[in-house]
Amino acid sequence: MWRILSVVLAAGLMLTGCQPKPETALGYHKQACSALYTGLKNIECGTMVVEETRGAKNGRTVALPVVIVRATDANKKPDSVIMLHGGPGGGMVGRLAIGLRTRYRVTPDRDWIFFDQRGTGLSNPSFDCGNAPLSDAGITSDAGVKVLSDCLAKYQAAGYDLTQYNSAAVARDVRDLRAALGIKTYNLYGGSYGTRVAMAVMQHDPEDLRAVVLSSTWPPEGNATAPLPGLVSRETRQVLRYCEADTACKAKFPGMEKRLDAMMTAWLAKPVTANDHTYTADLLAAFLLDEIYSADGAHQLPLTLDTIMKGDYKALDTFEKTQAGYTEGQFFTTLCNEEFAFENPADLDKIDPNDPIQVATAHDTKRFFAVCKAFNPGKADPVENQPLTSDIPTLMLSADIDAGCPAELSDAAVKRLSQGRNYFFPNRTHTIAGSECAKQMIRQFLETADPNVDATCIKTDLPKFPFDLGKS
Repeated sequence: MWRILSVVLAAGLMLTGCQPKPETALGYHKQACSALYTGLKNIECGTMVVEETRGAKNGRTVALPVVIVRATDANKKPDSVIMLHGGPGGGMVGRLAIGLRTRYRVTPDRDWIFFDQRGTGLSNPSFDCGNAPLSDAGITSDAGVKVLSDCLAKYQAAGYDLTQYNSAAVARDVRDLRAALGIKTYNLYGGSYGTRVAMAVMQHDPEDLRAVVLSSTWPPEGNATAPLPGLVSRETRQVLRYCEADTACKAKFPGMEKRLDAMMTAWLAKPVTANDHTYTADLLAAFLLDEIYSADGAHQLPLTLDTIMKGDYKALDTFEKTQAGYTEGQFFTTLCNEEFAFENPADLDKIDPNDPIQVATAHDTKRFFAVCKAFNPGKADPVENQPLTSDIPTLMLSADIDAGCPAELSDAAVKRLSQGRNYFFPNRTHTIAGSECAKQMIRQFLETADPNVDATCIKTDLPKFPFDLGKS
């Protein structure tokens, strides 16, 4: 659920923009774009300044970097599209310029607005905790709990109101941004945890919202922790079973699921040490989730696991350095407030004890709760854990392989969206990244605001799960 937004625009769309200047006056401040945008047309950069705690009038503000790609079609539509990145703790402005040179937004007939959410990315403040061992599966070591707890406590001691960095607050930032830009009607496009923010806007401030695209949906009622070990195991095994059903993959990597179970079981009993470095099952479980989140990682999974099983741990070394790559502080200010506060760590004891992937993942996931005790994340309104009911037109896209935002969550959520449709993409991974079919459907939906789009292209989108088998 927490993956950084790559969506169907492709990961390359996120790029380097402008670091917010120390503006203090509330409102939108247009600024010159960085040199990275040289040669790009129709680009506007700026900073949106909002109160940290609305109504407090204490002078404390948050600066959000904004990049606007203006419409190029002569028949420009008045309803802009506001993009919402994932995470929490992700960002998009910091990588946007490079992507705009190689990729294009889904439609050229609307302004597309990108911004980093409060507390993360290039926003000011941004609650970075260095190279803490935070993954999408959880915290991969006991030592990481103290690193992250100390980091959050440090930011709180510095006077930041950490109760104000969550999806409900971001929803109000969206309202202030569109008001400052003079936007009368608009659309939202969220991917991964960006869908949770989009649904917060639908819940808290639906006025003038024309249509919503949700790619790999995480609804507010979703239980983030208890199901996660089972989902990581289920989706990992699904990929490996696709391999077993693929003649070439099976021939090169036979019995990979059983081999993985054997390795995980052995590492749970005794971590492996190589080159003066220790590799744990907890780290490996987090790595599995990271791999199946991305199309390339999932397609290479049998090859990568085979390499690890032969004693080459370079892939684990690379993952361990950055793991989720999030702005860790904002990850916790959000999730401790609106997810973990409604969940019970004891539920993680109900996993299948005979499934080593579940056991190792549960170790990681349970550590989330210890960090939340280190600071005051605020008390979330119960609505933040209740299903959304809405009549706003909503196009939902669900992936076959998605441990973070499984398709069944979208299947349940769409039943309460009277003008919503959910479309399932076989053989695709988190946020349906790289699918031309998905982009085609989104274009039609933005044109009509009718979620009953032509979805016939799904049949030929990716008929078979592909594998990268390496060199012969």
